[in-house]
Amino acid sequence: MVIRRRESFYLAKLEWLGPILVRGLRLLSSVEALGQEFSFSQTMVLLALLNMRQTSMNQLALTLGISKANTTGLIDRLVKKRLVMRTRSPRDRRVVLVQLTQSGVKAAEQLAKLNRQGLVRMMRRVPERNLKVFIETLEQMAMGLIESQRIGST
Repeated sequence: MVIRRRESFYLAKLEWLGPILVRGLRLLSSVEALGQEFSFSQTMVLLALLNMRQTSMNQLALTLGISKANTTGLIDRLVKKRLVMRTRSPRDRRVVLVQLTQSGVKAAEQLAKLNRQGLVRMMRRVPERNLKVFIETLEQMAMGLIESQRIGST
């Protein structure tokens, strides 16, 4: 692949910005709620389950883009904290379903609120005239990442 001069300029910027943005988003999502500290991955699980209500372990792993083994470890830790519970599917006993407990819902709602506040602060740094293009660009990047994950997992 031949990289053109203009692409090279923007590629260098992305290489510089990438780690800063990833670290910033991790800090934004690795917060304390209800007196407990949550890792970035635990926060992503709690927020996903807040939106999904109940799901299978396999679907949760796919949604988060992580391995089933990593998902199991994260769920184990959240079960110990009594924030998530596991049940067997009544339709297929091999399928393990997960959902938030009442405490988990409270924690996830608090994390979602704190996450939203951080995103608002970040978004306000983007001039109003650029906000639509900024969000559309992020959507395009996210869709590209999702597509590359699909290709990589087949």
